[in-house]
Amino acid sequence: MPTEVGQLFIQFKKNRKGNLQKKNVSVTLNDGQICKLDNVPGKNLPEEQISCALLDQITNVGEEGKKTWAIECEFDEQGQILKLREQGQPWDREEVEVVTVPQRDRPQERARQVSQDRFHNPYNFVPALPRKTDDPELGDRAPVGHGCYLPEYWSGRITVRLTTVTPLLIPDAAEMTEENDHKTYPVRLDADGKPYLPPTSIKGMLRSAYEAVTNSRLSVFEKHNARLAYRMPATEGTTAKPARVEQRKDGLYLRILEASSCVGGAAKLPRYEQRGRAPDKGERRAALQYSGTTLPQHGDPVRVKLNQGKVINIERWEDEHLLGSEWKLGWVCVTGANIGGKQNERVFIQHDRDPAVKVTPGITELWENLIADYQKTHEKDLKERERQGQAPSAYLGHKPGQTAWSRHVYDPNQCKLKEGILCYVELDQNYDLNHLEPEPNDVIALQPVTISRRLYDKKPADLLQESLHPAVDISELSPADRVFGWVNQKNREPNQKTSNTNAYKGQLRIHSVECKTPTTQALKSFDGSGLPLAILGEPKPAQTRFYTAEDKRGTPIESGEAKEYGYETTDRGLRGRKVYPHHGELPEGYWNNPTDDRDRTNQEVDGRYQEYRRPSGENERNSQNKSITGWVEPNTEFNFDIDIINLSQVELGALLWLLSLPEDYHHRLGGGKPLGFGSVRLEIDCSDLREGKDWREFYRSLTTVDQPSIDSEEIIAAYRNAVESAHNSSFDKVEFITAFCRCAKGFEDGFPVHYPRLNHQIDSEGKNYEWFTNNEAGEKLSLPSLVTAKSLPIDPQLDDKSDNSTVAWERPK
Repeated sequence: MPTEVGQLFIQFKKNRKGNLQKKNVSVTLNDGQICKLDNVPGKNLPEEQISCALLDQITNVGEEGKKTWAIECEFDEQGQILKLREQGQPWDREEVEVVTVPQRDRPQERARQVSQDRFHNPYNFVPALPRKTDDPELGDRAPVGHGCYLPEYWSGRITVRLTTVTPLLIPDAAEMTEENDHKTYPVRLDADGKPYLPPTSIKGMLRSAYEAVTNSRLSVFEKHNARLAYRMPATEGTTAKPARVEQRKDGLYLRILEASSCVGGAAKLPRYEQRGRAPDKGERRAALQYSGTTLPQHGDPVRVKLNQGKVINIERWEDEHLLGSEWKLGWVCVTGANIGGKQNERVFIQHDRDPAVKVTPGITELWENLIADYQKTHEKDLKERERQGQAPSAYLGHKPGQTAWSRHVYDPNQCKLKEGILCYVELDQNYDLNHLEPEPNDVIALQPVTISRRLYDKKPADLLQESLHPAVDISELSPADRVFGWVNQKNREPNQKTSNTNAYKGQLRIHSVECKTPTTQALKSFDGSGLPLAILGEPKPAQTRFYTAEDKRGTPIESGEAKEYGYETTDRGLRGRKVYPHHGELPEGYWNNPTDDRDRTNQEVDGRYQEYRRPSGENERNSQNKSITGWVEPNTEFNFDIDIINLSQVELGALLWLLSLPEDYHHRLGGGKPLGFGSVRLEIDCSDLREGKDWREFYRSLTTVDQPSIDSEEIIAAYRNAVESAHNSSFDKVEFITAFCRCAKGFEDGFPVHYPRLNHQIDSEGKNYEWFTNNEAGEKLSLPSLVTAKSLPIDPQLDDKSDNSTVAWERPK
């Protein structure tokens, strides 16, 4: 086994709990090679591969700081560390026999019995690394155009065969039917009744892959310029102070109510009975009303009498000069019966000496970003209540899920920070309300209720490295923009505008898509009302442990950090480009008879359940999921043509590499990818590619000109060399190449692929949030990197950390 010497570097840092954690761990060999972060102590290198003496030194570090050890490493044939010890010291562990694992059988030939204690998330990320925008090939520049065949650039046609490996969903939105808010889609067909695969779908699939393997700019990054929100701990709500937005001569002000007549500036207003009754009766019987027997409404100016912080008499605020000393002025704040057992609303009590803060754009953003997040989060639930005829504000009793919605969740009048808005303000902990007039910077949060969601410090757009933002000028197009086209998303301002062009159609066109398999073999139709699919999750970028990264290279956040950590500073980053790894090693017959009367979602076969189908029952078809009346069968073949014009050798090499992946590597296409649908194989059938000078000869000649032979491997090698040069690493060790290949090949450890859940069996209600709740209370795990291919535990609170090794695999050439 080869031995190398070098340095082990570890930066130790205390987390919020005061515990030391390892950060920025790396092994640098004396030849300059830097070992992967997934193969060093504190990341994924098992302890038995570190000498006892060195491990003892690492474990007993007691202070923050940077530590360096001179080390010796022994590697296996794949370049993975087998032994790590201090330089000049002996190996002090017993030798362990190294077992060579034979090559796996193909999943169609043999299914495996696997453990059910772990799983892989259905989505992951290909790292988007900081770019060298001045790189001659993978950097930014204006495209060369379409006007003529340029001498040193490639043009021509590639004919590609696409073969489905798992069922393909091509839903026809125009023929969709809807019943009880449940949508059912047929397969999209052409005029001849064959499956119709839109060229735009193929182009989108290829563009996503091309962006990843050329580390191009993100083509779309809209709606990420607002701060996201997270659920704050209940204990933090007690420090928030009531406030009201008021219009004064020079603009809006935030009046902070800190009256001495009641704790916290808000008095309790009796409103609801302790036990649930009919909404109107239960509220009116318990509520304190005006003398005219009408209920106080949200925002009403009122005068009240108090007894130990509770309102005992309430009337409309008419003329404050008629008030006696026993009356206090204030505003009614009604948020709704939004928690079980709630009895009181609030009256915000004013005081002559209430401090006020001028409303700045930053303060406005605190409110409007948060309310937008609330309303977007509950959008589907509100539509479901409306469909059932339930008013969002209705008091529905005290059973779980039957409380009323808070006002800010459904009321559009709450979306803008304007005069009359009642809220709670969180001030900087160093601010003393009794001695200083607050400044705008002292306001760190505005919230609609005392225990609220809280905005993260930074926006997703703040974490994305500048060179990865969508281009705003034609002079800064990355390889994917030049090849596939570009539209200015206008989500950021250019440093210097050099043209008025806001779109470019690209150098590539896909056309002539045709299904070559007979229709009877290509289509699978389902009788009756079709096949109800499992619930598909929505993107949740507020879930920092899955979406944010330790740094700009997409390194997962270490376990144990607080949820705010990911958006705490612009030093953090995003995980990268979202992808859906191929579902490998599925049991035989996994896709057979999906509409069988027997509920196969509850029948385990070789450690797997039928993940793609919604379990039978009364909730089999509702607004949360969709049904299909058919799919395109596995082993269906399509042909399509790609016309290119004026691609550089590197641009063409990246495309040819994607079209020439090994047989067990897959692209993902169509709908339902998190459920395993849409894995396809691409192969080049034939091509006619020539440089511009050869096309010039072809069109100038009146006789037949033989097609010049081309060396595809040489063109692909130019692309590989460009990646190596730009990232100073061998091609197969560049993070975005390794991660993309893992996604294309799928996981090889046999663990199932599904959304996080606490049970092995499928939950018909799709309560994935329970896994995240347990994770917050347990290990606080991040989504593992595709580079390491690690799995997650079914229950984060019972993680046995059994999956502690990196899977070795063969990378495509």
